[in-house]
Amino acid sequence: MLGTLLRKDGLAIAGGTMLLYTSVYFFERGYCSQLNIPLDYIEITIPTIVNDVLNSIFFILIIALTSLGIMSNGKRNGFRGRHAFAPAYCWLVYTGITFFIMEHTWANLFISTFLGGIYFMQFMPLTYIAKGNENSINFHSRTLDYAGALFLVSMTFTIYGEFYAKGSVFDIYAQNDKQYELLKVYGENVFMREIEGEKKSRNITYFNAQNMTGMTLSQEKNKK
Repeated sequence: MLGTLLRKDGLAIAGGTMLLYTSVYFFERGYCSQLNIPLDYIEITIPTIVNDVLNSIFFILIIALTSLGIMSNGKRNGFRGRHAFAPAYCWLVYTGITFFIMEHTWANLFISTFLGGIYFMQFMPLTYIAKGNENSINFHSRTLDYAGALFLVSMTFTIYGEFYAKGSVFDIYAQNDKQYELLKVYGENVFMREIEGEKKSRNITYFNAQNMTGMTLSQEKNKK
């Protein structure tokens, strides 16, 4: 699919922009779902995009560079012998990394394996083209290819958003002898979680940014 998009500058720009906004939105969905923040408040702004890209870049680079290396090596060898299984190796890479960042349950193993299968299918056209069988990719398979890619991107970033939320260390603010963890800011909407002793409340406290006068940033970081 990516090879098709990159052949034309217009498609590359449109497709890249769509994938960027899609990935950021679903990263935010995963992040908010994990922290019980209402999804209706999600806002996609330039700071949100920059933060999410920086937070996700290491995860994406591991998968992308490993997969590109496997496929490049397979293409150099004509996808013959063990190199014919290059897309399957990419499947294993994606499945292993995705399952690693999820809770290790049988259900999540199935989900990561299923998504790995969709990831595997994204590399199949490259294999066909390398063998000179471009006509084997018809309109219907390309449509499924694009739909599969969008589903893969949405699920991948949702999973990573949940993982990132679990491992985050939040700034702590104090007001009226109460301490709050700053979870997320969307415009004027600020979402915090109260800390009660050593415990964290599961309830989310909503503030409007204009009504946060008197809050102080605590120097003590919350340890996880």
